[in-house]
Amino acid sequence: MLGTTFPSNFFLIVTHQVASEAGPTAKMTSDRVQSWTTVFFKIEETVFEVPRHRFIEHSEILADMFHLPQGGDKSSVEGKDEERPIVLEGYKAADFGALVKLLYPLPAISGSYTLTKDEWVGVLNLSTRWHMKKMRDHAIEHLSKMSLTSVEKVTLARAHKVAMWLKEGLNDLVKDIQTLQPDELKSQLGIETAFRLMWIQNQSFKHSQVPEVGSGFLITLGTLGCPKGHPVFASPASCLSCDQKISIDDPEAIYLYNNTAVLIQDTGIPGPSRMRPIIDLQNLKCRSRQSPGPGPNVDVNEVFKEEIASYESWDQ
Repeated sequence: MLGTTFPSNFFLIVTHQVASEAGPTAKMTSDRVQSWTTVFFKIEETVFEVPRHRFIEHSEILADMFHLPQGGDKSSVEGKDEERPIVLEGYKAADFGALVKLLYPLPAISGSYTLTKDEWVGVLNLSTRWHMKKMRDHAIEHLSKMSLTSVEKVTLARAHKVAMWLKEGLNDLVKDIQTLQPDELKSQLGIETAFRLMWIQNQSFKHSQVPEVGSGFLITLGTLGCPKGHPVFASPASCLSCDQKISIDDPEAIYLYNNTAVLIQDTGIPGPSRMRPIIDLQNLKCRSRQSPGPGPNVDVNEVFKEEIASYESWDQ
């Protein structure tokens, strides 16, 4: 039998002296402060006997299960003894043992409890399945302090609905180009996720390419005007991203964002046909900025937004 066992019913005894009319002679009395009934679980080939009160306290699912009426006499009730335990199919004994360690830690005199990484994952698994929020938060907090690879964060996030790990893991994979091997991603995360990550990486790479000076349109702040022909900038301006000071007539200071569509419009001025480009100011970038386009974090949140939202809603 794994873990600590307890007698089928036990309670705390409080002893105190009671004065009597006959004199100071003391007599012992006992008060039942709390009764903890134990329950038997069978997981795989291991039978656990544990008090059930903390399972009821932390999980409405288990509380409802324990309060379900059972027919027949008491001797036939599941969980009452080792011969008729509550059998939990599809669970691991090691995971349950780890949860018991957390729910019923040994007294401080015996040393504080310590759980391994695998045991914390086991706690996370059961606390998620049984909606034990405090235990789940505790497991996430401890695992977050441990060494988790990017792939581990994604796989654990999907197995146990942890939005924070999903975002962190996907962003790390996108940023670390050396780890983005298609076959490895496909086998560990699935072909759809591998495709999406490669697409995000490709977009981020394209957005980070700053065109050479002199290529494309020659643009300065002084050449920009409104539809009525009035200048937009009459004096130097600062880049909103890096605070770089941009001169009004510097042809090397700004450029048009890659893959930006530029509309060409007839000026409507009498005489020979003259055309002018129509440019969205948001597509103009400062050359001193190394990453002019949206960063990988924005792309991950957008591409995986539905999955991220579903995990975030789980904890609400």
